[in-house]
Amino acid sequence: MAVGLTTALSQLSDAIAGQVAGAASMLVAIRIGPNRHISGILWQQDLVITSDQALPAQDSYTLVLPGGALTAARPTRRNAAGNLASLRLEATARSMQILHPAEPRVGALALALGADADAAPMARLTVIHKVSTVGTDRTLTLDMPASLVAEGGPVLDAAGGLLGMATIGASDEATVIPHASMIRMLDPAHGQIDGRRGWLGVALQPITVPEAMRGTVGQGSGRMVVSVAPSGPAELAGLRPGDILLSLDGHSISGAHALRAFLGPERVGRQVDVRLVRDGLVETRPLTIAPQPAD
Repeated sequence: MAVGLTTALSQLSDAIAGQVAGAASMLVAIRIGPNRHISGILWQQDLVITSDQALPAQDSYTLVLPGGALTAARPTRRNAAGNLASLRLEATARSMQILHPAEPRVGALALALGADADAAPMARLTVIHKVSTVGTDRTLTLDMPASLVAEGGPVLDAAGGLLGMATIGASDEATVIPHASMIRMLDPAHGQIDGRRGWLGVALQPITVPEAMRGTVGQGSGRMVVSVAPSGPAELAGLRPGDILLSLDGHSISGAHALRAFLGPERVGRQVDVRLVRDGLVETRPLTIAPQPAD
C-alpha cells in the first residue's frame, strides 16, 4: 500500500475516533425495561431528547449519564408527529456545546452514534443517501440498514455538527430528524404535552397474505391478531385471534413502525375503520382508540 494512502487512512481513522470521543458527553442511555435501553441526546444540562416512537409511556425513567452516573427523569414534551420526546432530569449534567451542522448533501459522510447500556459511545460510519423535503420539513436518509439504527442517538457531520437524531422511518429506513426540525419541535407551540399514545389492546405478529387472496385484499402482508386484551378497544370492536389486520383508516400497518407512527396521542378517543381478513373474507369494523395504559 502506498505511503500516501496509508497516511490518509490513518488520518481519517484518527479523525473519526476523535469525533466519537468528543461527542461522548452528549450520549445518554434511557432504561425502558429489564436489560433494555434506548439512546438519548443531552440537549441541555437538565434536558434529554430522544425518539418518541421508541420511548414507552411512563411517569418517570432512569437515565445513565455520560460517565455512568444514574439519575431520574420525567417526560416534559412529546411530539408524536415529529417523533421527538424530551425528558427533564432531576439532577443536572455537564452538557457539551452542540455545533450547528453544514448544509446536508447527498453522499456526505455521517457518523451515527448511540449509547450502550453504560452510556459509552457506539459508532457507525455512513453517508447521507437521500435528502427529502416536504413543505418546510426535511428528512435525511442514511445508507445503513434500519436494524443498525440506535434510536434517539445523535448523527454528526464530518465537522462534528449535529445533523440530527437517528430514528427508523415509517418505510423502515434509517432516517435523521434534522437539527433545525428538532429545535422547532421543542418549541411549546408544537407537539403534545405529556400525551399518552394510542392503544388497540391487541398483540399482533407480521403475516403474509395468502397468494390467492392478494388480488382481493390489495396487499401482500398484514398483522395477525395473536391475542386481545380483556375489555380493550380490539375486544370491544369484535376483533379476535386469527384476524389479519390490513389497515386503519386506509393507512397500511404492514411496516414494522407504521402502526406505532399511526397511534400518536392525537388519535386517542377517535374512531377508526379497521380493515381485516376473517375466514377468507374482507371486513371493516369500527374501533375507538384508547390511551395506552400507564403500566
